[in-house]
Amino acid sequence: MIFIKDYSEWKPIIDYENDSPYVNLNRPWLKYRPSTVAKTIRFDPIPLSEFIRLSVSKFPNNVFLYHKPTDKKYTYRELLHYADKIANALSELGVSKGDAVGVMSINCPEFIFCFLGIIESGATVVPINPLLKESDVTHIIREAGNIKAIFAHKANYRTIKKAGKEVEIKNLILLGTQDAKPDTITLEEFINGSPPKPPSLDIDPSNDIAALMFTGGTTGLPKGVMLTHDNIIHSALSMLYMAEEEIEENIGNGVGLSILPLCHVFGFEIMICTFYLVPMMVMFDSFNPAEILEAIEYYKIKLFVGVPVMFQMLINHPDFTERDLSSIERTASGSAALAPELADRWEKVVGPVGQGFGMTETSSFSHTAAGWMPETIPASIGVPIIDTDAKIVNPDNLEELPPNEIGELLIKGPQIMKGYWKNPEATKQDIVDGWLRTGDLARMDERGYFYIEGRTKDMIKYKGYKVMAREVEEKLMEHPAILEAGAIGVPDPNIGETIKAFIVLKSEYRDGKVNESDIINWAKEKLAGYKYPRKVEFLRSLPRTAVGKIFRRKLREMESEKQ
Repeated sequence: MIFIKDYSEWKPIIDYENDSPYVNLNRPWLKYRPSTVAKTIRFDPIPLSEFIRLSVSKFPNNVFLYHKPTDKKYTYRELLHYADKIANALSELGVSKGDAVGVMSINCPEFIFCFLGIIESGATVVPINPLLKESDVTHIIREAGNIKAIFAHKANYRTIKKAGKEVEIKNLILLGTQDAKPDTITLEEFINGSPPKPPSLDIDPSNDIAALMFTGGTTGLPKGVMLTHDNIIHSALSMLYMAEEEIEENIGNGVGLSILPLCHVFGFEIMICTFYLVPMMVMFDSFNPAEILEAIEYYKIKLFVGVPVMFQMLINHPDFTERDLSSIERTASGSAALAPELADRWEKVVGPVGQGFGMTETSSFSHTAAGWMPETIPASIGVPIIDTDAKIVNPDNLEELPPNEIGELLIKGPQIMKGYWKNPEATKQDIVDGWLRTGDLARMDERGYFYIEGRTKDMIKYKGYKVMAREVEEKLMEHPAILEAGAIGVPDPNIGETIKAFIVLKSEYRDGKVNESDIINWAKEKLAGYKYPRKVEFLRSLPRTAVGKIFRRKLREMESEKQ
């Protein structure tokens, strides 16, 4: 008989007195931390499903989700009801602890029902980006090796079936439809007859994997990142309690927007934060700037969290200056650097943008623009969250560097992944003495503000000079004709490597109104002699990852094919 622990009295200890065991107390940002912000957060290990259930069950009749595309609302009681039925149905299918279940879907209510049902069943959830091609889907399924079922949106059926020609796919359950396809079953059919009662399980939150999330693959094939129940909960709580105000006062109130892809660790962890705060979420299945601006005005959204491409779309939409956005009290950008030009335009209309930082390997969050620091610096990713330490080191010998010197960013904290799935060598290479090597080049100033300068692989070496791709891109974005810009190093027979920019022009400047020489000559006046691009290529759009990062590896591959 399995002994199931009673978590009804569980709660985290928000400790304002005792120092964190993870953080060097001499870090410069700590001198600004007020006494009203916790020094550390402790809690007894708890399964992620119990963490969510404990929080949302206090407000069962509150609206959990308003799905705009279908005009349907779901309460938190209905969330638990559907999740419990899915968990039971998975258990009847033979899914148990140690198995994995995939979810390949756009943002929709069923994604969240399935996520919670999967972890209630004891299995590991494997989010699969719905934008991936069959080769990437095949890679993920093959790498995981233990996926017993996949929940897939009807729009992704064709991709899944193509992947099925290369790797065995068991138990395909379709979302967003009442009509099954060959060799599938609909979600409604799957849970029909299953009582809303999840199986009894003995979960080890500190070691068992709640989510296996595959990295974006910007530097190679995606690697599976093992995130434990503890990792995910620590990340959410450490981010939430970075604010000075008492967040308990807002639990069960407010409205938020569900616009970040739930398949990505950023949107995934925001979802976990949402479960703790228990607001009503307004969900869209695609990012339409007109609809988002209207929703901000109508629902009086206080917190807006987005990625750079979303800010770009909103700022360039004619409604941006027509809608009332005065309800927004805080704006946060993540996943990639927000160009200064966009940050400035947003601040003039809405207010300052605070940037943050995180990775799949950090369960999303590691840095944020803390409101208690002296100022909000749009170019900075802020400071480490609670129970998180960070330092800048020489990437060759890992010796810590003094303020304002650029080196590799290392991070330590309870949210650091358990490791890479079936890849102990990569784990050993990236986690050294408890520190995660991020592969990002960064610097820290005297006050403790961190700044990302680029990826180590995105550094361009021009005639012995080191040039960061991001710096070139941000300067190019200041050109009045440029909508998007991506920069990479390309082979040069004379000097080894030179700088090339890929440019997307604004519509009114296309059709020959701006040429390569115009861009190069303009950049020559704005950038140091070794930093301006020597080559320019115009594209209709830049390749981007699921959350809007410029996919520089794709640009390098495109250039390699031409060579």
